[in-house]
Amino acid sequence: MDFKEVLKEAVESVDGAVSALIIASDGIPVEEYYDERLLDMGDLGAEIAAMIRDVETAANDLKLGDAKEFSIISDICGILMRKIKNGYYLGLIIRPDGNYGKGRFVLKMAVPKIETEF
Repeated sequence: MDFKEVLKEAVESVDGAVSALIIASDGIPVEEYYDERLLDMGDLGAEIAAMIRDVETAANDLKLGDAKEFSIISDICGILMRKIKNGYYLGLIIRPDGNYGKGRFVLKMAVPKIETEF
C-alpha cells in the first residue's frame, strides 16, 4: 500500500485528526499527509527525534522491552507515535477534542499495511 494513502486513510478515519507522518528516529520525515498544519513539520521532526531517544532509553533502563508507542497531549494538539520497525515511526496529529482512542487503534491497524517496506 502507498504510504500517502495509508496516512490519508488514518487522518480521515479519526475525528479531529489533521495530519499524519512517517518519520525516521533521526527526525527525517519519510512521508506526510495533512488536511491542516497545526505544527511545523520541520520543528516536529527535530523534537520527535529527541523524544524517541528518551522513550527508548527509558524503556531500556526500566527493562520494559521495545517501546512501541508514545504520545504527547497538549493544549494545541495531541501527537500519537507508533513504532513501525527498524527506527521508523508512524505519527498522527489530532486536535485537542479529537478521538485519541480511535487514533491509537488506527495507528495500530495501519502499521501492518506498511511495515514490510521497512
